[in-house]
Amino acid sequence: MSTLRIALTLILLSASAVRVSAAPVPGLFPTGVDDFSAVLPASAADPHYALISSADPSYPGPDALVAALIPTGYWLANDGTSQWIAPNDDENFPALGTPHPGGDYVYRISFDLAGLDPATVTISGTWGVDNSGSILLNGAATGIGGATYSQLAPFTITSGFVAGVNHLDFVVQNFAASGSNPTGLRVGTLSGTGDPIVGVKAGIARDGFRLAPPFPNPMHGESRFAYSLTRSGQVRLVLRDVAGRTIRTLVEGEQPAGRHETDWDGRATDGTTAPAGVYFVELEAEGHQTARRITLIR
Repeated sequence: MSTLRIALTLILLSASAVRVSAAPVPGLFPTGVDDFSAVLPASAADPHYALISSADPSYPGPDALVAALIPTGYWLANDGTSQWIAPNDDENFPALGTPHPGGDYVYRISFDLAGLDPATVTISGTWGVDNSGSILLNGAATGIGGATYSQLAPFTITSGFVAGVNHLDFVVQNFAASGSNPTGLRVGTLSGTGDPIVGVKAGIARDGFRLAPPFPNPMHGESRFAYSLTRSGQVRLVLRDVAGRTIRTLVEGEQPAGRHETDWDGRATDGTTAPAGVYFVELEAEGHQTARRITLIR
């Protein structure tokens, strides 16, 4: 074999050695299931979706509840893979039910793309709304809209993702109507893939900057966050809810290189107990930002 052919072979082998297959996007779930994708009991608060905006002052959120009573014959029936979520657990129609005023009801699910190239991410799913809806990614319109509740419609998003934590908002517009007018969201499937950044794992930057998975997770009291720095500098460790609101700043200031740990006791900045649900701990240091997801149970 000639020297040139050997060189070309080595180049091809080297290129194939660093090629990586697409990896799943973590933190994506249909509505009405737990962290293991098992359906939740009726009236339970969905741990992955938050009602971040509501046109009904009687049901302001942030809990989005599994609809125990749905408009049978109108809405696609709940099943073993996903369920309807709504401001209230009783959306029955035309009898009984909870009348909601017209306006927008916004449900948010957040997910972390740490370790993935956001330019390669694709997310697909199926959804249904009552009455009509649209989907936003990180506050920007995706061009996806629809009005269906007797079946679920497919959707795909291929752009608009950013490094770190992303927010997917399902905006449900309820029409003003007399009597009992139900409203709700159903995400039947939700999954995604993206190419891993070569040499980078989730929570780890190229230079060794790292945020370890919280432990324990889920937490029911306290959880520990461990992280490492390759050089001294300003560090900020912040806990946020799925709506992006700061719940508590755990660390802020100068820290030396090396491994560090801090605990969270499940309380907000003002000392009140944080409600059960999904949160994100975000680490900013060394010009990097990364996040981990944690579930608080009560």
